[in-house]
Amino acid sequence: MEKIDQYKQSVGKFIFSEFVIFMSQVAVFFMVAVFTSNFLNSEERLVAFSEQKINDGTTAELGLTFLAILVVIGFFAALGRIFDNKYVEYYVNEVLCEMPKTIYVFGSAITGTMLAIALFAHLHPTDEVNAKGFAIFSAVFAFTMFIYGCGLSYAFKRKTHVLKMPNKSIQPTAETSAD
Repeated sequence: MEKIDQYKQSVGKFIFSEFVIFMSQVAVFFMVAVFTSNFLNSEERLVAFSEQKINDGTTAELGLTFLAILVVIGFFAALGRIFDNKYVEYYVNEVLCEMPKTIYVFGSAITGTMLAIALFAHLHPTDEVNAKGFAIFSAVFAFTMFIYGCGLSYAFKRKTHVLKMPNKSIQPTAETSAD
């Protein structure tokens, strides 16, 4: 198999790329909510969809997913030591990179659903639901999930995907110390 070297990005481009990925997933889940609810015409279907995506088990499932990832990493590390395999580190890194993706999937599913609910509330106004407030809450939630996912992604990929900033030293050079 041919090795493909990924190009390294600046920090800004890395963050922008992660943002586009996350927002694309939000858009997908938003559209699924729209399609599922008969283009936001069926409150019952929208409620049923949102109950699948947003429930008491969502946070627990996210935590259990992280725990499972750590168990798999431990399994790979143990196999690597038992068989003295030099490729184990590659697989451990690949599994670790699933953590930010997991945050993005859970966060985007909830965000897309919440935005569909906000749009539904806007299209079918009632005194019970403030569509604008719910949309703002959705945006704050999305921002939080993005920060966590992007932060973990940066931590795991900074050596392989992000350009190193040139180290500007403040120490005097031979030219400036001679003055």
